[in-house]
Amino acid sequence: MNGFKTYIITKKTLIKFGIILLSIILISVILFVCLIKVKNPNIITTFSHNAENRLDEGVKSDKDTLTVQKVVNGVLGFDKKDPVSIIESSGMEYETHTITPLTSETPSPHEDKKPEPLPNNISEDLKITNATNYKVDLKELCKQPIDIKLELKEPEVLIVHTHTTECYSGLEMTGEPERTTNENYNMCHIGAIVSETLNSYGIKTIHDKTIHDYPSYQGSYTRALKTIEKNLINHPSIKVVLDIHRDAYVYADGRRLRLATQIGGEDVAQVMLVLGTDSMGLEHSNWKSNLTLASKIQNVAQMNYPNMMRPLNLRRERFNMHMTKGSLLLEIGSNGNSIKEAEKAAVNIGNTIASVLLNE
Repeated sequence: MNGFKTYIITKKTLIKFGIILLSIILISVILFVCLIKVKNPNIITTFSHNAENRLDEGVKSDKDTLTVQKVVNGVLGFDKKDPVSIIESSGMEYETHTITPLTSETPSPHEDKKPEPLPNNISEDLKITNATNYKVDLKELCKQPIDIKLELKEPEVLIVHTHTTECYSGLEMTGEPERTTNENYNMCHIGAIVSETLNSYGIKTIHDKTIHDYPSYQGSYTRALKTIEKNLINHPSIKVVLDIHRDAYVYADGRRLRLATQIGGEDVAQVMLVLGTDSMGLEHSNWKSNLTLASKIQNVAQMNYPNMMRPLNLRRERFNMHMTKGSLLLEIGSNGNSIKEAEKAAVNIGNTIASVLLNE
């Protein structure tokens, strides 16, 4: 009996042990983050953005499930078993340009415009970046009808901005790079041009300028979802929801990504259509309808405005696109583009969307 010792574990001891364990875990996470930041000062921003997209892409429905792996993926910002979700810089090129001050010469669409007829053929340059396991044939989708028929009586298009304060090169006014709450310079300005263009074709469009990403960036998608839901309740005739952003990338030397092409001798920002899916397990029965609409827009834009469209981006995240059969996320230019280049792209993509919606 003398060879045994008795240890009494009290509640106080367990609490102390728990605090020590949590402290060790917290310190390990901080060291891990610092290590990543030292190795690549840009990737940490990408991780943060992806984490928000994954954890904050929309309110869970009763059918949505949350697993330990999804939580881990959300914190890391990528799936360790599927690193395709990490944004890579390969292939990106930066172009120098002169920033033109914003003037009152914003392109203004003409009233009573008629949409261009849809092209009879399908572009050979249709491209897609597919981060899912779904097999997608854009050319076949272009042959399918869309699940939208406009009546041109009530509002049928809603424009919102999840990241409202995003702006373009040299226009930051909030202390954060390329961010401003001034709607004459942020995404509200670009959204207004798309809205005016659609309205000029007789497509009644509501442009909601609610700021969702300031003062807090975290939670933007949740707040944007509430804005979308409110508008759908107030205007049940809405069939299309456009969430308009601009892209962003900062190189290690501080340069910013500029995405532009020349159309009619003018520099125009390039546009990317981003489509969400149910690949992460969140309820999204509309993603195929959204993708069909996007494929047709991609094709018409490629035919009418060569090189303006970047490859269509099919993602595992949902991005609030489950709300309608006509939900799209548009990235118009990037943080290295001038606002003038983005304005011209906004008119072009507005013309394209009108053409697709009115010719179906």
